[in-house]
Order: sequence, then structure tokens, then C-alpha cells
Amino acid sequence: MSEDLQKLVDTAEASITAAAAIAETDKSRPLYHFRAPSQWMDDPNGIIFHDGWYHMMYSLNPHSAEHRAGMVYKTAVRVWDPNSEDWTGGITVWGHARSRDLVHWEHLPIAVYPSIDKGEHFVWFGCTVINDEGIPMAIYTAVGPDLRPEDTAQQWAAIGSPDLMSWKPLPSNPMIDYDVHNGEVIGEWRDPFVFKAAGRTFMVLGGRKKQADGEGRAVVALYEATNPSFTKWVYRGIIFTHPRSTVPSAECPNLFKLDGKWVMFVSPHAEVEYYVGELDLENYTFSVEGSGVVDHSRNFYATNVLFDGDGRAVCWGALVGFTDTIGWNCCVSLPRELKLEGGKLVQRPVQELDALLDETINIEGSVEARTELSVGKVAEVQALEISCSFDHAADESFGLRIRNDNSLLDIAVSQDELQLGTLTAKVHRNGTKTELRLFIDRTVAEIFLNSETCAAKVIPLMHGAADISIWSSKSAVQFKGSISTLRANDLFTSSRG
Repeated sequence: MSEDLQKLVDTAEASITAAAAIAETDKSRPLYHFRAPSQWMDDPNGIIFHDGWYHMMYSLNPHSAEHRAGMVYKTAVRVWDPNSEDWTGGITVWGHARSRDLVHWEHLPIAVYPSIDKGEHFVWFGCTVINDEGIPMAIYTAVGPDLRPEDTAQQWAAIGSPDLMSWKPLPSNPMIDYDVHNGEVIGEWRDPFVFKAAGRTFMVLGGRKKQADGEGRAVVALYEATNPSFTKWVYRGIIFTHPRSTVPSAECPNLFKLDGKWVMFVSPHAEVEYYVGELDLENYTFSVEGSGVVDHSRNFYATNVLFDGDGRAVCWGALVGFTDTIGWNCCVSLPRELKLEGGKLVQRPVQELDALLDETINIEGSVEARTELSVGKVAEVQALEISCSFDHAADESFGLRIRNDNSLLDIAVSQDELQLGTLTAKVHRNGTKTELRLFIDRTVAEIFLNSETCAAKVIPLMHGAADISIWSSKSAVQFKGSISTLRANDLFTSSRG
């Protein structure tokens, strides 16, 4: 390790350690959602199941909890300019943790550092794969003061040890640059996601296709590896154009096969969307047959998907939008198992989360028309799961209310709308039965409605004893379920230097 890199490593690790002591004192920090030891984190990157471990890598500013490095997160004016007042400098690295069970996490030393001597300051979104030579690779978008995300970013790689515990830059970086497009102009080009199909290796990247009139459309482009080391790629063309012309770019595309169909996730600077269809790898086309919203909250963004040893598709998204934090900011959604049922995306919290269940109150009964019924009291609301099924009239509106002297959280469900705190989402509820699961983790509420409508929302701090009630708008509603406190302490250990 060079002297300059060693200094970078030492200062980053020292900064994280110092901030971690401060973050531990913040009673608003989520307890069981995955989070970094400290500082600003966001996108889950490089997630992979390898040798019995779930590896979580994530975008991290090791020197600040106030903002991401480079450019303030999602600025109103999207200008990449080191002379701008929105420019913060710094570096972005890939933090690293691993887990055997998706519940308990071991924080590890930072995985990937930028090569500042080559103009790279920010290691952005990407994926981790094992190439056809058996070598781990972290593939990501490299950005720096002169490697602008608008028009000069490149795709780089780092090579990992067999246990994924140490990483070094690919000597031939950049792995892919704009020349791969043979003159076709794609701006905002970033966020590689690698997948296998028909014995071949492909990659999707999001961007914005420039048009002759100077305007552009958000697109997803396809590339194919031409060697077993995954260091050489050819461009296969644009396989997806976003239907809305106002979308700036198609960020963080994930493309994977699920229950016989191909599914694409796109983060379009708004709620994350999914598209279901067929992928033709002879003509390099993706035919969309259906679409929907992955998560109805704009606090949820930048998904990443892995397949584990049981063949499950597991998804995470970044949770952003926290305020007044101390020593930390942002976390990651609960891990969700993905399925396709009737052409619709179904998401369920992974079964491993049941290990968190502690004291449980079983609830069953009926709430009469236009009334509110208290169904349970908990001594501490900050780590809670409510699971309940409702029988109701097709046009009925009903909901949950969680209140105490410190906080109030309202959930309302109607035929065409879900309300979660201040979030209102347009949904379509079919039939007269509704299954609801709600997780509370201090400043995060994550809801699953019939496993098809999901929202992960940053909320005001929930803490202390609370009363939980169910209400109905105009007719009786039958309910049956449980209210459980969760064992959420001591889920994170550290093996950092």
C-alpha cells in the first residue's frame, strides 16, 4: 500500500471511529435497519451472497454525517462544479459489512477506496460479482472533479480476495469508457448491474440518450462481457426508454429473472419503479408487459438485488431524508424477498426477521362503524411489528393509530389510497380482505399491504409507551393479528481495524 493510500485509509477509519461514539448517543438512529457505524451513507452497493455470507457494501462519506461527498445530495440545481456552493469535496468509499442471517451484522473495514492519483474521488453505485475465472470483482461508476457524472464518468473495477475482505484497483482501469458506444451519446451514464443469462454475462447501465434536437430521454443500455475476466465489454444497445420524457436519467437499474419473467427496477429521481417483460438476447430488446411501483415513498431509493444460496431474490433500498441526526445519516430498508404473482411484484420481509420477535400481544375482534377501538398497549414503541388481517366491505376505509404523549402515527387504507404519516400514495385495493404488516424502528416506518403495496417512510421519532387502536369509517371491520415488540439491541458488531 502506498504512503498516500495508507494516509487515506488511516484518516477515514479514524473519522468513522470518532463519529461512531457520537452516533451511539443519538436516540433517533434506527436499531434494526442496517446502518453504517457512523457518518453519511446511502446506496446499498455490491451486495452479494458468497460462501455463506451476505455481504452489504454501501456508499459512504467517511468524513461527514452532514451530506454525501462531492455534491450535496439531490440538489435542486444538478450541476457538477467544484466551484459551486453545493460542492463539498471529500471522498466516497464503499463501506462493508457481512451477515449470516440478515439480522446480525459485522462491520468490516472499508472495502473500496478511490484512486485519487488517477482523478477518481468518488466510488459510486455498482455491484459485486465473481467472474468466470473465480475472482471477485467490484464494478462501479468512478467519478471525480474532472470525471463528471453528466458526461465523463467511467466504469471501473476493484479486484477482491477470495473472502471479499480486501480489495485493490483493477490495474487496467478504466474498465469501460464512453468509446464503447461507438459514437452514440449517452449522458448521466452510471450504476452498473451485472447478471447472467443463457451462459453469457451482461451488464445494464442507466443514462440519458442524447437526441438530435438537444433533448434526451432516460434509458437503460445493455453490455456484454467478451472475456472470462469481465474486463472487456461490448455495447449491445438501448433496451429500455423511460416512458416519461421529464425523467432526468434512469438511475440504479437492476435487471433479473424472477419466476419465469424478466424484471427491471429503475430509480427515476422519484419513486422506484419496476417493469416486467421479456428479454430477447438475440435482438437485444426488453419488451415491457406490465409495470408498477416498488415503493411508494421517496425516502426509498437506489435498489440492489441479490440471489442467495436458496435461490431467493432479496432486495434492499437506501433510506434517505433523516433530519437532525448526530454522527450518522441514512440507513437501508429491511431485506425483502421478491416474487412475481399474477404479473405483479410481491415483496415480503425476509423470514429471518422473525428472530427479532419478543413480547407479543394477540389481537382479534371487530371495530364498529365510525368508531376507534384500543387493541393493545406497549411499554416501548421504538422497535415494533404489527401484523394484522382485516375483513371489510369493498369500499371501506380503516386504519391503525399509534399514539402516546411523545408521538402519533396514523395509517389509513381505502380503496384507492394509502396514508402512512404524511405520505399519501395512490393504490388499488381489490376485494374485502387486506393483510398489513407494519414495522417501526424509531424514525422509520415500513409498511407492506397485501405484499404488493410497500412504503418505507422516515417519520418523527417514536418512543415510549404507546396505545394502538384500529378505526373504521362507515361499517364494521373484523381484524385478527398480533403486536410484537422486537429485540433490536446489539445486532451490530465490528471487526474494523
